[in-house]
Amino acid sequence: MNLGSIIQMSIFLAQENADSSKSILSTVMLIPIMFVIMYFLVIRPQKNEEKKKKAMIASLAKGDLVVTTSGIHGKVVEFKDNNESVVLNIAKDTLVTFSASTIQKKK
Repeated sequence: MNLGSIIQMSIFLAQENADSSKSILSTVMLIPIMFVIMYFLVIRPQKNEEKKKKAMIASLAKGDLVVTTSGIHGKVVEFKDNNESVVLNIAKDTLVTFSASTIQKKK
């Protein structure tokens, strides 16, 4: 059951029982339920992904092969600014400095 069908169901119930106090109660109860559903479908998974990315960035070491969010593949050469920046070797004699947060994944 998706969010759209839940909303349509609540509208239908509200129209069907407009004179009843049950419709008001069911509508009021539906709002917190929708927030709980949104938390588990959107907010919580996003926080988990953020934790995993921070742990991956913290575990980077010299010599790791990585991919940036822009799709650039490289090898970690050094860290700068308290591990906030990463220097990558992307080709022979080509060093590029990236923010550590732009590292998407290890290879």
